[in-house]
Amino acid sequence: METFGRGCLYIIIGIVVLMALAMIIGGTIHIPWFIAIPLVLLAFYVAARKTRNK
Repeated sequence: METFGRGCLYIIIGIVVLMALAMIIGGTIHIPWFIAIPLVLLAFYVAARKTRNK
């Protein structure tokens, strides 16, 4: 459960950073699904590694 929560936190932080970047440049950011899905998997992988290394 800790890995899931940490992974969700990383995804939320990533979305906030993207939204801030979009507001700064004054446009929209389009991320294709074939890039977004590996990024989500990467966030959960990093969260799982952090949980295991405790």
